[in-house]
Amino acid sequence: MPKPTGDRLTIQRLGGLGGFSLPGSHIRSGGELALSQLSPADLKALDALFQRSAKSAAAVKPDGFTYRLTRTIGGAAKTVEVPEDQVPMAVRNAVKDTLD
Repeated sequence: MPKPTGDRLTIQRLGGLGGFSLPGSHIRSGGELALSQLSPADLKALDALFQRSAKSAAAVKPDGFTYRLTRTIGGAAKTVEVPEDQVPMAVRNAVKDTLD
């Protein structure tokens, strides 16, 4: 993962059939983006996610993924967890899987 500089979005993909990134899992699934890399539409969608509570009220599908998104702006970080279908595609595409 690149060294964080500026306003960033850190992404963790959790769950799924393989239990990605959960305790005991050997598969880590995550990524990081500079917020400046995102389109205005993607930034607007992210803003809407962060306006909600820390955990989305929407139900996660069985064996579906949850995304833990941490947005850092000006040194202040805020984290939300949302179902995969609410995450912009550009953010989902930044996720890479690694084996521990």
